[in-house]
Order: sequence, then structure tokens, then C-alpha cells
Amino acid sequence: MPVGVTDLAHSLRRNTANSAVPIPLSRGQQLVCAALGHKSLASFQAAQAAEREPQSLDGLAHVVPDYDLLNARAHELGLAVPEDRLRTLMDTAFKERLPETQVHRFFSDLAMSVQDDMQEAVISDDDVNSAMANANYDGIDEVYFEEEVDPDEATLDEPLMVTIPGQVNLGIDTERPYAGHQVQFKVAVTLARCGLRCFETPEIEVLSAGLDYDWGDDDPPQRRTLAQALAEELNIDVIEAEELTDVEAQPLTGNSGEMTYSYLFDFTKQVSPQLAARLMAQHGSLQLEVGPWFFETLRGPDDRN
Repeated sequence: MPVGVTDLAHSLRRNTANSAVPIPLSRGQQLVCAALGHKSLASFQAAQAAEREPQSLDGLAHVVPDYDLLNARAHELGLAVPEDRLRTLMDTAFKERLPETQVHRFFSDLAMSVQDDMQEAVISDDDVNSAMANANYDGIDEVYFEEEVDPDEATLDEPLMVTIPGQVNLGIDTERPYAGHQVQFKVAVTLARCGLRCFETPEIEVLSAGLDYDWGDDDPPQRRTLAQALAEELNIDVIEAEELTDVEAQPLTGNSGEMTYSYLFDFTKQVSPQLAARLMAQHGSLQLEVGPWFFETLRGPDDRN
């Protein structure tokens, strides 16, 4: 049977039946509609009639609930449920009734989910893998997209349609001849909005992919010490950067947790007061975020090249 507003409202009623503030079915319907971006059940039903909201919610790929409107509507209905509790109840209702639907707290979370899908499409694409096979590489360091997707740009009348260039940055295998370490690609992304807060599964197509041969006859990238690399990034002397080299970079991953997008150095506990003052003056922070490419040309203290 199709899943609708009333089904989610039943979850709200059942999960609050023994709580201090039970939510009746009728008010639960109002709260579900608020989470979907409407001030009332009547507003949501009118949007459905105009085909501006899904006729049923099953099969819905993504939803970004309007938690602010949800809290405001609960207040109007005289339901003194704490905001965190109300958000948890709504998230639980979606999980119980629509387990396949991804619920995102912010549009930026949906954007990250779309990027994860883009990344998966890229690394599983035949042309990308063919180009990678022609490179002497040591694993994938990063899948980099030159632009970000903004789901909120999609409207009910026009889906978001963008073409985004990027590259797969490959680890350099220093024991084999250098043959390139970047696969350039272009990806077409279409994201359709099917309600004020509802989105369909994004359509992603890799339009082109090829190994970047622009390095020509140049030598492979020069290898450098960690101190030299930090000095260049922070605009300080190499001698000053030496005191920061014991800091371990922490990997930063996306929602999937399967790919490292960048690394974070936190020098707070390692830096001297004098250098800390200089870094704060120049950068306003004692942290440094770098992409995976940062480590591609690092060499150890015993390397000669």
C-alpha cells in the first residue's frame, strides 16, 4: 500500500503514546506536513492535487525536513515537545515507514550524499578505469570535483542540471616509470525536486574521461620533506616548520566514510608561542586542511631524490 502523511503520523502517535506529551493522529498529520514544508495538511493536500508534491511518499529518495517549521507548528498546536525530541520522533517516523528514504538535516548533507553518488559513478566508470590502467599508480588518493552541487537550486519546475569537471588523483608509484597521475573527467548531474523538501534519486553520467598527458616531457614532481611542504602551505621558514612535523594529519571523510577528501593538521599542542602568534596573525587559525595530493610528493628523511 502507498505510504502517505497519515502513516508517518501513526508513528508519531504510537511513539508518544506513553510520553508526557502524546501526539494525537490529527496533530501528527499537521506535524508531518510541516516537516515537508507546509503550514497545514490542507496546504500539502492542495499541493498534491496540483502535482507539486508526491502522490505517495514510498519510493521517495531524499527528504530534507523543515525542522524550523516543524517546531513552529508544534508550538502553534500547543505541543510542548523539546526540539531535539521532536526531530528524533520525525526522523524515526521516516525510518519506520520509509526505510529506503534518506533523511538529511541540511541541504548541505544532501549535497554531500549526491557527491558520494558522483564519486561512486566516477570510480566505477569503464573509461575512468581504462585511463587509470594506463597510469603507473599506487592507489586512488582523491576524487576531486571542481564544483559543488547545491540541491536548493533545483525547483519544482526545473531540475538542477550541471556539468562538473574534476579529476581522479592517483598515488605516484616511485618504483615504476612516471606515466601521469591524474584522470580528467566530466560528470553530468541532474537532480529533480518533487516537493518542497523532497528530491528524486540524482541522475549521474560520466561524459568523458582520460589520462592527463599535459606533463609532457617534464620530470616527475619534485619530492620534498614534510617540513618543506608545510612551510610552503603556511608561508613560513622551513626551520620553523620543522617543529610542526610531529603532528599527525587526521583524515576527513564524507558521509559514506569510504573516501578521504582531505586531511587536517592541528598544531595547537605542538606549536611554540612565537610561531602560534605568527600563524594566527597570518591565517587566523592553528589548523591546516590539505587535500590528499599534499602527500603525493613527500619524501622521507633518508630519500635522496
